[in-house]
Amino acid sequence: MIRAICCIIVVLVHIPKENSNFIQDSIGSFGYIAVTIFFMLSAYGLKYSVATKKDYLKGFWKNRILNLLIPFWIANTISVILKPSNDITTNILKIIGLNGISFITILLLYYVLFWVINTIFKKQKIADYILYAIVLSYSILGKVMNFTTGWQVETMGFIYGSLIYDIIPKIEKNAKKKKYIYIYICGIMSLIFGLLYLKYKDLYILGTWFIRTALGITIISFMTIILNKIEIKNKILKGIGNISYEVYLLHGVIMKIIPKTIGLVSGQYIILVFILTFISAALLKFVDTKIINFIKNTPKIKQES
Repeated sequence: MIRAICCIIVVLVHIPKENSNFIQDSIGSFGYIAVTIFFMLSAYGLKYSVATKKDYLKGFWKNRILNLLIPFWIANTISVILKPSNDITTNILKIIGLNGISFITILLLYYVLFWVINTIFKKQKIADYILYAIVLSYSILGKVMNFTTGWQVETMGFIYGSLIYDIIPKIEKNAKKKKYIYIYICGIMSLIFGLLYLKYKDLYILGTWFIRTALGITIISFMTIILNKIEIKNKILKGIGNISYEVYLLHGVIMKIIPKTIGLVSGQYIILVFILTFISAALLKFVDTKIINFIKNTPKIKQES
């Protein structure tokens, strides 16, 4: 459900200005939190898998990285086919993700770092601290030095996900007695930092990093405490959540192929984008799942033969 909501927000963030409206633009102001949550859920999943699955790191490249790369490469290939460059090298770099770097590229880099650090350092705490230091350094220095790769604040979610995995038992233990206190505190802090962010979001470092980061922490904490005790079931959101990664990858491609002269008002354009994105994402999910399963099962076929 969380993945579904986040991918919907990210799509709204990237609606072209000529097709935007006040509500969509207001939601888009907080779109970075959706990307932060995507980083957070990824880190949480990695920590959970290492802790609960035997020899997880040995099959990391095949079982984890492959799930990110195959859809990523297919989506990039579609994008290049629809709008190719005259330079074949540029097209190849776009397909593999080294030209026009996206937050998926940064996420993949963090996945590799996670594997390297956790393979070298067997003590989980040491591995965690090293990873935290790298992510925090990139986040702060990136904003101070205006790195063009972006997503400095959003990548902090990689730290949040790991921390949340560690503190969930404490939250479950204390939530019964202090649940409402935590909810009120996080809710009030989210409101305060939200108002500050709307006013100072373009202010160097204070707004662009500190307030954005603080708002992200308070909203994610607020959400974590509530969802730790409340389960929301919705088949539509569940379905969108299952294709959320593909939605991230394809929504920009869909916006490129819709003619600007189509003559739709804002609401009609946005609905069309969502319909086409969800359909194409579902198709991509079907195809990349088949490819991934084929690659994963190939060694077993060879061994049996």
